[in-house]
Amino acid sequence: MTAKTTTYRHRLPVQLRFNDIDMFGHLNNTVYVQLLDQGKYEYFRQFMNGPFGSTPTAPVIANINVDYLEPAHMDDKLTVATAVTAIADTSLTLQQVIEDDKGNVKCRAKTVMVNIDLRKGVPVTVDGRWRKIIGDYENGEPGIQKYYDKI
Repeated sequence: MTAKTTTYRHRLPVQLRFNDIDMFGHLNNTVYVQLLDQGKYEYFRQFMNGPFGSTPTAPVIANINVDYLEPAHMDDKLTVATAVTAIADTSLTLQQVIEDDKGNVKCRAKTVMVNIDLRKGVPVTVDGRWRKIIGDYENGEPGIQKYYDKI
């Protein structure tokens, strides 16, 4: 993970299900990744004017690293926090944490996503509009709604 402190503007409360808990009474490690995926989906969806797959390109996971810091349990009220911390030519780097309502970080993750041309299946440059939208959002700029008609 990075030494720099990440500011998380995007937060998604998540609900645990009975079958998310393993035989040791805590959240199964595979479920953490599913919750992180939900956070990523909702993060990107806020900038879209239509469903995933309605654009010619989309970011897909190339690498994910998860540090499990402490167990989560059935009655924990969890939130997935997501931030894009870097945009390269064809990729984006995300930092995420899953934390409880007391601020205890249960896990943290770093994900690299590659922007793919959905028809050709090859990496392509991250569109300048996405760079602007995500950059503005991560820097606390107001008015995300103004971008919906442009994507």
